[in-house]
Amino acid sequence: MTADSPPPEVPPIAGEPYTPPPPPPYVYPTMRQRPLGVTLLAILEALSGVFLILTAIGSFIIAGVANMQDVADQLGPDFPQEFIDMAPILFGVMGVILVILAIIAFLLTYGFLKGRGWAWTLAMVLVVLSIILSIVGWFLSGFNPAGLASMLIGILIPLVVLLYLNMNNVRAWFGKA
Repeated sequence: MTADSPPPEVPPIAGEPYTPPPPPPYVYPTMRQRPLGVTLLAILEALSGVFLILTAIGSFIIAGVANMQDVADQLGPDFPQEFIDMAPILFGVMGVILVILAIIAFLLTYGFLKGRGWAWTLAMVLVVLSIILSIVGWFLSGFNPAGLASMLIGILIPLVVLLYLNMNNVRAWFGKA
């Protein structure tokens, strides 16, 4: 017995060794249940990240080995030579941007699976930006019917995700309830 342990409730009988009482049974902590939709969103984000990485690799390859003079010959003599000269730099910059977007997608995947509050906030920001960019894209397309259909799809899917992320059980998973 140590100095910190309480004395036994019943003093031991002379001659019998003291046996401490059994410890209370272990109670396992309750685990939060991740909503199925959050798991599906995490899978889609992971696939998006893989696709972005592959696209970035392709962009870097094009920047390094593409023969821009062949492209210039196909575009014709009226195409500005400055754009042809800058193409490798633009493909390289595009590759870096795609890698950054892939990292964000993988971070979102992790945050979705672990129920991190910052992942919910970041997803909300990205969904709202997606809706805004769909509307701006329609304006820039000159209000054509094909642009309208693209805008409606570009708004509908993020809107469904926005509504889903604001459901009570989903907000609770991210600690936002």
